[in-house]
Amino acid sequence: MSTATPEAPKKNRTVLDQHGQSYELTGRIGEGGQGIVCTTNYPNVLVKVSRATTEEKRASWTNKIRSLMRQPLEGLPIAHPLALITQPQPGYVMELMDGLVSMASLMQVVEDGMRAASEAEGEERAGLMNLAERAAYLAAGGLRRRFRILSRIARVLADLHGRGLAYGDLSPANVFVSESLEHAEVWLIDADNISSQSLDGQQGVFTPDYGAPEILRGDSGINTLTDSWSYAVMAYRVLALVHPLKGDVVLEGEPEREEAALRGELPWVDHPVDRSNALSIGLPREITLNAPLRALFERCFNAGLNNPGERPSLNEWADAFEAATGHCDQCESCGSTFFYTSKHICPFCDHAQDTNRTILLQEYRYMPPDLLREGLPEDVPESLIRKECWTRTGKAMVLSMSPAELKTLPLGTSLYADARPLCTVELAKDGLWIEPSAGTQVSLQRASDDKVVTVVRRQRLKSDSRSGVSFWLHLGSVEEEHVVWRFNW
Repeated sequence: MSTATPEAPKKNRTVLDQHGQSYELTGRIGEGGQGIVCTTNYPNVLVKVSRATTEEKRASWTNKIRSLMRQPLEGLPIAHPLALITQPQPGYVMELMDGLVSMASLMQVVEDGMRAASEAEGEERAGLMNLAERAAYLAAGGLRRRFRILSRIARVLADLHGRGLAYGDLSPANVFVSESLEHAEVWLIDADNISSQSLDGQQGVFTPDYGAPEILRGDSGINTLTDSWSYAVMAYRVLALVHPLKGDVVLEGEPEREEAALRGELPWVDHPVDRSNALSIGLPREITLNAPLRALFERCFNAGLNNPGERPSLNEWADAFEAATGHCDQCESCGSTFFYTSKHICPFCDHAQDTNRTILLQEYRYMPPDLLREGLPEDVPESLIRKECWTRTGKAMVLSMSPAELKTLPLGTSLYADARPLCTVELAKDGLWIEPSAGTQVSLQRASDDKVVTVVRRQRLKSDSRSGVSFWLHLGSVEEEHVVWRFNW
């Protein structure tokens, strides 16, 4: 479904639902082959009107919506049917949270602005973009906001899949996000094609560019694996501003070549070996994607191109994007967010950051030596046992000038939101503040010695003591296995 800024129809129409309630259609926010979505005279209430042209098609569409109204969609941010529209033609009523805009409209603003800015003469370029290009890119928020939005979309879809349902027609036109750049709420609309996975193969509705290759070939209907494909295409376009299957030979070729690419007959644009469909435009992937995200896109668009079972699940996508939000720093000059590196340079404007504004926290699991010794021969060296006490998990978090909670589970795990806080850390101008949560044993240890200092209340490592020394922040009893975060101060 395509979307646009709400546009008032030439003449407002009134429709009636099954309960006799009337709604005045006041504007059009989207339309597709199946129908038109309109705003109404009631705040946050939308109406979708079917395009069905025959009595048989109208009856079939209405029965499908009745079935959808019986599906377990409670608690999901999906604008599902609340009542049927009966007059003058079939449709349904749905609710949408206030303060949202379609992702498609945001992407269009970004792409149009980037194109106009790149064609402008006399724009001085510093880093990846000139000033006008950065302004266009940031119109939808920076990299971190994109990660937050994509992680939340993935969580919604994963929840839907967990209920035995597939969304069906996923595209930026059917995803609404917070208009305010300070927030990242998401809401899915146009739920007509949500269906039980048991109906696999019975329908293949899709938005051009977002349909899975097997749907375009007519080999499959919608299912969770086609949802995963559509999601990955959308995520890639949001981040790199290009389509993953449209390389230079496709963009410069005949329409038949594009059709072949979308059917899965050409390699994806970032294929590591076959560069026949490589792409010379778009944002550099080394800036917009980290290693875990690149690996997921590779699985989806290479191994999963014609083998749907190889595609990442929506939970995997959600975990990776949530973890990525914790790896971002914000440029103190241009305001862009970017992946933290030891160079502390913003790739969007080349500004060197103040290194005292951030700390990299790396997660470890600690096993006390006494527990490790159990069952080991007595001649195992003490030095080897102590070395094995620390196991790096691969999880990390960038701490900037705002408080952060360290929990029983790290950012980037499905249960993180409900995990118990163990400690709050805050980097401020006067130092690093550490505050234990109630009931948590927290202690601090220099990595160079065995001395452990218990933190019983909000305490501070002073800023004037910062000299690059490594510390262990223990979140639990040092006599038991627990989480430890390592950082330099």
